[in-house]
Amino acid sequence: MIFKTRRPDRRGFKSSIRETRRRKREYYYSAVSVLVVKFILLVFLVILFVSSSRLFYYKLSHNPGILRYSIPAVVLIGIGVLIYYIVINIREIKDISDNMH
Repeated sequence: MIFKTRRPDRRGFKSSIRETRRRKREYYYSAVSVLVVKFILLVFLVILFVSSSRLFYYKLSHNPGILRYSIPAVVLIGIGVLIYYIVINIREIKDISDNMH
């Protein structure tokens, strides 16, 4: 199955300045929405870390120490990596907003 390439609509040419502004604005909004999703994931991971650390420390205290602290440690590493990418995303949003004006 072969898709035909769409030919550009020659009737409604828009200004290239408007198009670049629109693309920058869409890129900015998509970066902000990705940041919101990352914050929601961060909240989920913090809740998972708190509940897993309590569970493995109090309820499953008969397990060996490595098993008791390994799962909360993995979640904590995930939180650290996510915070790093959130900081990168915030810097990217700042750069985009500086270039928009």
